[in-house]
Amino acid sequence: MLSLAIDTSSHVCAAAVHDTRRDIVLAQASEELERGHAERLMDVVNGVLVAAKISYGGIERIIVTTGPGSFTGVRVGLAAARGMALGLGIEICGVSTLETAHWHAVNLGAGAETPLLVVMDARRDEAYCQIFGINGGKKAPFVAKYPEIAAMLEANVAWQLCGSGAVRVNNIGGGGFAILHDLAIAPIAAISRFGASLTCDNHRPEPLYLRAPDAKPQPGYALQRA
Repeated sequence: MLSLAIDTSSHVCAAAVHDTRRDIVLAQASEELERGHAERLMDVVNGVLVAAKISYGGIERIIVTTGPGSFTGVRVGLAAARGMALGLGIEICGVSTLETAHWHAVNLGAGAETPLLVVMDARRDEAYCQIFGINGGKKAPFVAKYPEIAAMLEANVAWQLCGSGAVRVNNIGGGGFAILHDLAIAPIAAISRFGASLTCDNHRPEPLYLRAPDAKPQPGYALQRA
């Protein structure tokens, strides 16, 4: 199966084509962007398709990140992925950025049964988090202040950390925890491989928001309803 993975949930606009049968990433591209994901995404997608030497008709699955992350970026990626999947008549699989960060950490050497905390910086002195490896399972994702996150880590537990907020949590907690990676988002190759391993029915392309958006209507600027 050939899958197309796209990610616009953070400061990058990325896409990759993955061959599931051979577990090979045929082509990938990632651009650093603070804004303008909507304008660049389809050019990035077209570029990886050309590099992989396949057409849109050869794609059998769309994989898209669902957040948490940039509100605008998540919406851009989901809208594009849904549109392509609908137009091509193929399945679509949504993947959490937190779960993908954990999957990437495991592939870098994290113990599957060792408690691992994914910490992705969310600004405002907060981070998006999710705990994995407790009795082989995972806890629900949450958002919290950095001191609160550090206070959760028991000193007698061999915690592993990953994500863009991992170093800060480790420093607040006194150090000593293993940091698998400090990435704001997993590489698009990892996103494509993780998404290819999932069942789409259990991973719907729905946005994962853990807090209210930063942009809110300003008082006095709302239009009155007729």
